[in-house]
This record gives sequence, structure tokens and C-alpha cells, in this order.
Amino acid sequence: MFEYILGKLAVKKVDYVALEINGLAYKIHISLKTFEKIDNIGSNEKLYIYTNVKEDDISLYGFKTQNERELFKALISISGVGPKLAIAILSTFNMREIIDIVTENESKIFTRVPGLGIKKAQKIILDLKDKVKKLDVVEVIEENSNILSGKLITSEVSDSRVLLMKEDLKLALESLGYVNTDVSKWIKDSELVQIKDISEAIKIVLQKIQNKK
Repeated sequence: MFEYILGKLAVKKVDYVALEINGLAYKIHISLKTFEKIDNIGSNEKLYIYTNVKEDDISLYGFKTQNERELFKALISISGVGPKLAIAILSTFNMREIIDIVTENESKIFTRVPGLGIKKAQKIILDLKDKVKKLDVVEVIEENSNILSGKLITSEVSDSRVLLMKEDLKLALESLGYVNTDVSKWIKDSELVQIKDISEAIKIVLQKIQNKK
């Protein structure tokens, strides 16, 4: 239906954004990796779109690159892998990591994704091997503070800012399958004060959860 949508970023959440065009805002589901690459509210953003059509729902999924969209489409073409699991995979690993996991047959690493067992991980790898070879991969990992998006945290952060950070963290964890997770269990308010943005906070919490397993 849509090749891409270019519009003003009106809403930015860890699991979706809204791009506004002529007074109409399109809700677009995204991965955490895409979230990290998106600019601040009010900026112009371009996302490549996949339209998921069901009997009772039409949902839009957005990606910063065409390659990421193609990988998403390859994932959901696999039996037992829906959009939610595909987004969780793309949220846990970047494209380069996914391709390395598939080519090196590291199914155990794939099980870091919530809800993805070893058998399904093996099936995904088997089905993706030929498809990832067709991707023209130019995956640039932008990790500097000028690129990473999120809420800037300073030593003078207010209680309300910390609460917003915790709310975004909870949404991020839920988008990955960690439902009803107590954010305060994994990160203290004093830690959030020292963290520069929401992207860093997400990485820290996910690392703590993985280390606990």
C-alpha cells in the first residue's frame, strides 16, 4: 500500500511513532533499533513501510532502511513468526548481528529474544539462510550521542522526568515480550539520573535481564 511515509514526527514512543502529513497522523509500529535512529519530535522523518492486513485490523510497520524492511518481511514469511515476534527480533539484534547469527548457525543466541525457543530459532535460521544472502547489507551502527535519540538526562533531572523514563522503559520491555516487568527492580532512580538518554537505559536494563538468566 505504501512504499514509504515522509512526514513530521508528531509522536515518538519506544514501540511506535506517528508521522503527520497535512493534519493526518499515521501510527507506525517500530523496533527499538529504529527508535534509536529516529530524530526528535518535530523533525521530518522518512520510514519505509510494511502494511500488515488482517480481517479486523490494518497496521503499519516502519523501518529506517529498505534492507531492514526486507528482513522483517522475510521473518514474517516463516511459519509461526508474526509481526510482533519479528519486531522483537529486530529490537534485540541489529541487521548485521542477525545476518551473522544466521550464517554462523548460532540458534542459541537467537533464544535471547523473549518467546523464541530453540526449535523455532533453528527453523528461523534454516529459512533465512538463502534470503539474507540477497540483502545488500550496509548496516551502520550509529552509537554517538548526536545520533541516539531519547530524553537527555542531567544532574538536575526532575522526578517527573524520571517517571517518564520509567514509563518508556516499561513500554520497551513490553514490546519485547517482558510483560508486567517491574522496572524499579532492574534500575534505580539514581541510575536513571546519570543516564544520558532512553536508548542507553533500555540497553542497560536488557543487559541486566540477560545476565540474570
